[in-house]
Amino acid sequence: ECDLFVGDWVPDPSAPVYTNSSCRDIEAHQNCMMNGRPDSGYLYWRWNPRSCELPRFDPEKFLDLMKNKWWAFIGDSISRNHVQSFLCILS
Repeated sequence: ECDLFVGDWVPDPSAPVYTNSSCRDIEAHQNCMMNGRPDSGYLYWRWNPRSCELPRFDPEKFLDLMKNKWWAFIGDSISRNHVQSFLCILS
């Protein structure tokens, strides 16, 4: 049985899906690099569930599957951060 919540963060040498400079949806106060964070190592990690394989997100496939459907993100600032990240991944 696959439990996505049990796993580990593992190094991922592939380039990040987006960065602070490549996504226009990241606001200035959320931009780690612009605000002085000197390292970029935190960009090269991915979540690895222990009991199953988690495929890399495919924006085109997702958009195709969600065509003509409605979505709503409801919540607080954490949800807003998720939406912003989601928009960056899709773009």
